[in-house]
Amino acid sequence: MREQKSLSMDSMVAAFNEWMRRYVENPTAFMAQFESVIQFQKDKQDGAEPSYGQISAAYMFQLSDELTASRELAA
Repeated sequence: MREQKSLSMDSMVAAFNEWMRRYVENPTAFMAQFESVIQFQKDKQDGAEPSYGQISAAYMFQLSDELTASRELAA
């Protein structure tokens, strides 16, 4: 069974802003994400649920967890 998780709007906004900050600082580190377009298209063509959303959602939760931990360390 998949774990149910949720983020507040503020946490989601912070995670997306962190993603953009990291992308701007080091765009080549994100090349694998852009290469995942091919897999997304293949999944759709094969009639499978694309995995990109699941992978991206997990990354947003990871970013949110990292931001929370860094705020806790700063406090």
